[in-house]
Amino acid sequence: MRYPPRSGPAGATVLIRSLFILALAAAFGPAFAAPMATDTYRHVIEQGVARGAYQSVAVGWIDGAQHETWFFGRAIKPDADSTFEIGAVTEVFTGLLLAQAAYEGKLRLQTPISELLPKGFPFTDPAMGAITLQDLASHHSGLPALPPNLMPGAIDDPYADYSETDLLDFLANDHLQSAPGNFAYTPLDAGLLGYLLGHVYGASYANVLQTKILAPLGIRHTGFDDGGSLLPGYARGGPAAHWHFSALAGSAGLRSSLGDLLVFLQSNLRPESSPLRAALLLARQPHAFSSTQEYGLGWNIVEVGDAEQTWPLIWRASETAGFSTFIGFRTDQQQALVLLANSAQDLSALGMAWLQQRSPPPLPAAPAAPPSAEELAQYPGLYQVRDGAEIIVRLGKHGLNAQLRGQPAVPLFADAEDVFDAGVEGLAISFQREAGVVTSMVVNHSGTNFLAHRLSAHAPLIPRTPIALDRKSLSVYVGDYRLDGENLLRIGIHASALNLQMSGRAALPLLAFAPDHFADADGSCDLVFQRDAFGKVIALKLDLAGDERTALRAHWHAPVPLAK
Repeated sequence: MRYPPRSGPAGATVLIRSLFILALAAAFGPAFAAPMATDTYRHVIEQGVARGAYQSVAVGWIDGAQHETWFFGRAIKPDADSTFEIGAVTEVFTGLLLAQAAYEGKLRLQTPISELLPKGFPFTDPAMGAITLQDLASHHSGLPALPPNLMPGAIDDPYADYSETDLLDFLANDHLQSAPGNFAYTPLDAGLLGYLLGHVYGASYANVLQTKILAPLGIRHTGFDDGGSLLPGYARGGPAAHWHFSALAGSAGLRSSLGDLLVFLQSNLRPESSPLRAALLLARQPHAFSSTQEYGLGWNIVEVGDAEQTWPLIWRASETAGFSTFIGFRTDQQQALVLLANSAQDLSALGMAWLQQRSPPPLPAAPAAPPSAEELAQYPGLYQVRDGAEIIVRLGKHGLNAQLRGQPAVPLFADAEDVFDAGVEGLAISFQREAGVVTSMVVNHSGTNFLAHRLSAHAPLIPRTPIALDRKSLSVYVGDYRLDGENLLRIGIHASALNLQMSGRAALPLLAFAPDHFADADGSCDLVFQRDAFGKVIALKLDLAGDERTALRAHWHAPVPLAK
């Protein structure tokens, strides 16, 4: 499931929608159907590979004493030791490490994070320091969807540059926008949890996880490196970059194999025979609740069964840029399932159906062939909704993009003829034609449909002549500006020109049209810097498709990184 973007021009959830699949439980109530043969589900995967919906898939099934594995592939057929990005399934291991640390007396689940940081850590917001480890493990912390100071160096590997210093800067300077207690996914939760657990043991998270969890369980092919057995990832029919998580590695950084995950699930089915028995049992106990399910330490928990009795089905799934993962088990049947794919096609619906013995879901569609430049040229223009709101569609050097009032332009990806989506942005567009000419579009934005009529075949663009400013003149603008509670704007200089970067987004080159006045080449954003009476730049006014907002200059104090 992809969650709708939060408010704000940067969408604030730009990068996490494809990462984490958490709230499908409402669709999977108690299962009463007669058992179905594993061949039913295997056939779905075989068809998916044959049709191009999947690239390579590894499947592991435990049913009591019976263990089975199957491997499917197009260009590459994996084996038990092939490694996949497992994304947010990493959180299950981080939660287990938390449980083990609690069992060893290193901390309590209710320990606030302030107790694990140096005394006097300079929180601007004391509520930040009061967040507990259990809040982090169950996604009830109130932390934002993305850290505002996440400024990707490469948008196809967005978390790779997020350092320990960045994380501590965020903790010291940011304010909670919502109180802890309600479920809301953010990679900050488990990323911060993993970082703090490493600090508790006086080592890096990766080293502590290896020593305390992976080695005792006999897990040999799981870690954070891009080794020779790591498969390439795919999305929309093409290659996808591997994701790395740096300081937030505890949220989604692990690579693992089918063999290792089966060993891990077997330990969960039979914890009494594991050296981590107490931690395994603690991690899967409910520690928080929502209207649809319960949450363990990294696990999702739903009740399944028959009319007489229900049992917990414990599971987790993830989808990153080029991989998808599902793991789950139920002790009442002594059954467990692992699904690993090196393509960004959600496996959670299939995994839940399999473990509940339900009919498998429909196959995902195979990736659409990318439209030609001539085909894309049919769609740009200015579109208007009945209430007057406008949507601008442009054709740039990287393809089609769309912009709603108050939001930055987002790329559009072809799903079928005249049908596009904006990936993680919660936006889908179906263009409508009359006599073969595009005249309108049906827009689905965060689950709401509306019709927009085409007013013009050209996207609006104000003709302006750029001017050259030297590096010294540009340097006075460089810095961070606070747009709202979840979004920073970062102004930098690259190749002797100014650029603008919003939280979680790629940097956007700017052209100068007058002193203090800049815009991008496509006209998707326009900004004017504001000065005080002494001529010092103190703010900027940002115009996104007609919506103007002011961002004040932000000055964050930087705490010293924690000693290991």
